[in-house]
Amino acid sequence: MDTKNLSPLSSYQNERIFENMSDGIMTINQNGSITYMNSACEQIFGITLADLENKSFEDVFLNNKKNKAFNRLFLASLRKNVIPEKTTVKYEKNAEVQYLAVDISLIHEEETTDAGHCFPGMVVLFDDLTSKYRLKQHEHDFAYIFAGLIFCISIYLSVWSLLRFTLKLPLKTPFYTMMIQVMAFVLFLEIIFLTSLSLKEIGLIPNISRIKKNVLETFCIALTVCALLLLSKVILTLVGIRIKKYFIGGSPEGAYTYLFTAFIQEFLARGVIQTSVKSLMRVKYQKQFGILLTSLLFALMHLPFGFIFMVGALFLSLILGYLYERQKDLWGCTFLHWSCGYLAMCLFF
Repeated sequence: MDTKNLSPLSSYQNERIFENMSDGIMTINQNGSITYMNSACEQIFGITLADLENKSFEDVFLNNKKNKAFNRLFLASLRKNVIPEKTTVKYEKNAEVQYLAVDISLIHEEETTDAGHCFPGMVVLFDDLTSKYRLKQHEHDFAYIFAGLIFCISIYLSVWSLLRFTLKLPLKTPFYTMMIQVMAFVLFLEIIFLTSLSLKEIGLIPNISRIKKNVLETFCIALTVCALLLLSKVILTLVGIRIKKYFIGGSPEGAYTYLFTAFIQEFLARGVIQTSVKSLMRVKYQKQFGILLTSLLFALMHLPFGFIFMVGALFLSLILGYLYERQKDLWGCTFLHWSCGYLAMCLFF
């Protein structure tokens, strides 16, 4: 095949190829000025080639002392003509951290217009790995949280069995509720100080985009569940099964206290357990398994309150898990937990 007669690609064709690449491409001339950036490169750094007129690469990219590895990589090429191996470095700008795979190639001397110039220019390929690094970091965070959760649940059940069966102490319900609250507070401190998770990722920031839908949906589900609870009380009473002899109602103080309890338990169940399980599982029905496993663990924590209470907590948790996946925050779940859970305690337990 006679390669001499093959036509090279035009400059327009080269540019279209570069523009369609997902990796960022940047060219730097002999004077250290940026002469070309494709769209992917402009998106990575948040600037355009027009913004860099009469500015050198060093002035634009190498003045941030926090980017030590990034700076060393390019200074070695700009000043010493060193071609480093492709490597991944951290790049920080405007408090935003990115992880970039950088591949530097120096332009061959015969390709430059000034062969005697000490620096011939370079072509740089940037691959933005930030999303992959964050995903890996989140998996590490959730694994760390889940380990802490299992440890807390083990301590909780161990203390319960010691007090209940070994020491035979007649502890009341508020004691176990307090233990769950302490567990949730410890895990909250772990998330805030030992992980990179944001408040939105654990459901503490309301989903503003669908707040009206969430409120309406939550009220409808709450009314339905409360109606079912009242119906079940009537049916059990008619057939002669009385878990409690009569409706005792509840005090305002108890309602206020249980509102706080509902929020703490929802943070623990949905914000910690369900979010962690869903992130760590890589199966076909990821969300469904996350809801099921979370509900089983949530029910297990209610074992000290009795078997019937534990079964009720399991079914309520399944509904709450579904609601959390739809609404993406804890507030609707907290209201549903409070309204239905407190009514159930008044009616049955």
